[in-house]
Order: sequence, then C-alpha cells, then structure tokens
Amino acid sequence: MSAEIELHALNAMSDVVGSEHVRRDSESCRYFSSDLFFEPPVLPIAVVSPATRDDVVRIVQIASNENVSIVPRGGGLSYTGGYLSQGPRCIILDTTRLTRIIEINDDDQYVTVEAGVTWQMLDEVVAQHGLRVPHFGPATGRVSTIGGGLSQNTVLFGSAQYGSAADHVLSLEVALADGSRVKTGSGAIRGGEPFFRYHGPDLTGLFLGDCGALGVKLSATLQLMPRPPSIDFASFAFPTFEAMIAAETEIGRSRLATDLLGAGNYVPPDGDAAEAKPAMHLVVEGYSARDVSERLDRLRQIAGHQGKEVEPTVPRFLRDRPFNFLTSLLSDDGRMQAWTHGIVPFSQALHVFGAITAFFNAKAALIARCCIDITISTGVMGRGVLLEPVIRWRDQPRAIHLGGLGGAPEAWAGTPDEAATTAAMQLRRGLRDLFRRECAAHLQIGKFYAYRDGLTEETDDMVRRLKHALDPQGRMNPGALGLG
Repeated sequence: MSAEIELHALNAMSDVVGSEHVRRDSESCRYFSSDLFFEPPVLPIAVVSPATRDDVVRIVQIASNENVSIVPRGGGLSYTGGYLSQGPRCIILDTTRLTRIIEINDDDQYVTVEAGVTWQMLDEVVAQHGLRVPHFGPATGRVSTIGGGLSQNTVLFGSAQYGSAADHVLSLEVALADGSRVKTGSGAIRGGEPFFRYHGPDLTGLFLGDCGALGVKLSATLQLMPRPPSIDFASFAFPTFEAMIAAETEIGRSRLATDLLGAGNYVPPDGDAAEAKPAMHLVVEGYSARDVSERLDRLRQIAGHQGKEVEPTVPRFLRDRPFNFLTSLLSDDGRMQAWTHGIVPFSQALHVFGAITAFFNAKAALIARCCIDITISTGVMGRGVLLEPVIRWRDQPRAIHLGGLGGAPEAWAGTPDEAATTAAMQLRRGLRDLFRRECAAHLQIGKFYAYRDGLTEETDDMVRRLKHALDPQGRMNPGALGLG
C-alpha cells in the first residue's frame, strides 16, 4: 500500500513539474541527499525540481495530502546534515530552478529574488545598479543559493562590519507545510511593499536559520546599499594564535574592517610552535580613499602591537574571485575536510580558543596516528568571533564533491582510511560538545549541532509548539533543529 501511495504522489508531482524533473533513480537520490560530510540513513523516494514558486506550492500541497515529507535543498553545500533525508516517504525539494530576479528597487534599496538564485548571480546583477547586499555572500557563492543561505544562515564577505545574511533580510515568501503561502515584514501588508522587516512581530526572523523545518522559502527581499567605491587590504602575521585573536577582538569592537579572517595550523604539544603560522587578513571599504586610509592606519596600530604586516595576497585574492572557494573543498591528495565552528562573544574568544587547543592536545595521539591535519580558522562576524577548526583526513569523496563541485574521481589518490574517518567524526562530535558547553552560537545547525539540547526548558517548549502549529505532522525536513 505504501508503494502505491508513493507512486500516486510522485505521478501527481510529475504532472506539475514534468516527469523529467521528478528523478527516482538511486544515483540522483543519493547525490541530492548527501552533503559534504554526511550520507543519508535512508534514500529519498525522489528528487523533485520545480521551476516556479507556484509549482513549489502545488508540490507541498500534494505532499501534505499524500503524507509525504519534504526536505528543501539549495546549492547542496551543507556539512551538518542539513538536507539529509530521514524516515520513509520523503522527497528532496530541489530549489535551484527558482532563479528569477523579481525586483531591484533602486529608490528604496531592496532586491527580491527567488530562493534558487545564487549569491554570485545576485551580486553580479545588483552591481549593475551600483548596489550590494551589505553581507553579500559566502565564499561558495557560485553554487550556494539565497534560500539555502537564509535557511542555514551564512557569513563571510562584509560580515566583520555588517554581520550575517539574516541581518539583511526584509521580507520572505514561504510555503508552509499545508501548502499555504505566507509573506512576512511589510511585504505582508495588503498592497504593501517589502521595504521594512519589523511590521509587528518579526515573522521574517522565524524562518531564518530554520533549516527548512518551518517552511519552504520561495523568495526573499534583501536590503541593498551603495557599493563602496574605495577598498584596500592588509595582512598581519602573528607569533601566536592568542596574539592574533586579541587583535581580532579589538578590531571587531572597532567596526573598522569590512572583512576579517584569520587562520593557522594546530600544532601538537611536542611540535614546533612556529609551524602554527597564524595570520590575519583584512578588507577595508569606504566612500573615499581618505576614509579607507584612515581606517587602515587605525587597524595597523591595533594589529601592530604584536603582528607584523605582510603582503595582503589572501584578502586581495578572495575579493578578486569572491565566490570560487569551491575548488578548495577538494584535495588533490585524496583528503576530505570538514568544518566545525562556534560563534562566541568577543570577551570569550581567547578562553574558548584555549578550550579548543586543550581538546586537540588531549587527542594528539589519535590525530597523529590517523595522519589528520588541522587548521583553525577565525573571523569577526558582526558582534562575535567565529572559531572554526578544519579537519583534514584521508577518505573517499561524497557524491556532491565529484558531481557538484567540478571534481573528478582521478583527483582522489590513495586508499580511504576508515580509522581516520571514524576519528574525524569523533573529533567533530567532541568539538560540537565543547561548543555546547561554552554556550557558543552556530550557523548551519542542520541535524548536527545541538539546538534544542541547549535551550532553556521554556524556550524549547515554545519552539516545539511553533513547529507543531506550522507543521503538525512533522513533515518539513524531519530531524532538522532536533524537531520531528
């Protein structure tokens, strides 16, 4: 009976989007439900790729009527199980065909786009108007979509000064679990325009960072700003991570830098500390060369206490090719990599970094035995510091690496190391638990990071009631945020 129900639902969906856009083969289902780190415990029954927002609504309605679960998927660059299918009778809702730029409003400085528009596409289009979203995307923006970025939240370009993607959303259009269609912010006013977010309760915020657990994003309206005409760069090498993080927190409080990224190698207790090589990279923007120069002078004073200025090759490269990080997700020696992060207040950054170092020191024998390399990335993200260890180990690529990021099987040399893969998972879980103990916040919570486990009892109860009110059958991305 279950197979008959599934077939009936998929045939109905095929009538909406065309049979060629309802893929049922195991290869497609595995590709679209595996992320950069995890593979699904159960394959979805199909991947459905609607081309219009109306089609999405109709697919959600069919799924609701046929008791089928929906897992929305954007560009596919989750590494926290964000769109892994769980349980029987589930479809992956591929939103990458929703690529319409609905409106660019120069006068009121906002842009409305469909959920499948990539960050690169958005930036290129609004640049023709001399405009930009304040935080204008992640380094993977050639593939990462607006809908995915808002469902998981994202940071990088512009984040030191302007915060995350969620900070610049004015209005959303969302399909709820029953197939109803809602708008938020001033866009919800009858005949209104989506220029202002806070029209009554912040309903826009309800659907940001929800990982698709509360609804499917159809379109989003984002704030725009004039593109700064002046830009400059600086990089600094530091003797220790601690010195670099101290400088980062002071710079973060100053709000003088537009981008701030740091990185260095983890060195075990018996290693050469000089091999850590921590370095910080800055981008400074302004509306005049003098403004940028004055900002850089002050930043040099802050960083120069313990840092040594070096050629700013890294920040120049990132801004010259801002959305091409994808190639670095692949390793030509057959090594996987995975990120595990926390965002902490400025005042706690040094303490939490110390906890991370102590954790790795306690695992040093395991790390060495499994030939695991670790770098620790840092950055200022609005009002906090991001601390993100990156673990590299020998494994086999997931389907998304080879099919979606331009990789090729021959680029992965050597034999996968199962012990190293097990160790990498152990390290990631340990870091997750560490960040939980330190009360860190997270982007891209997905199905990996603690969310409900870390909430107060009263807040957890409210979240569960919200989920039940919007999705009483628990059919929207089951398991995301720890919700059914």
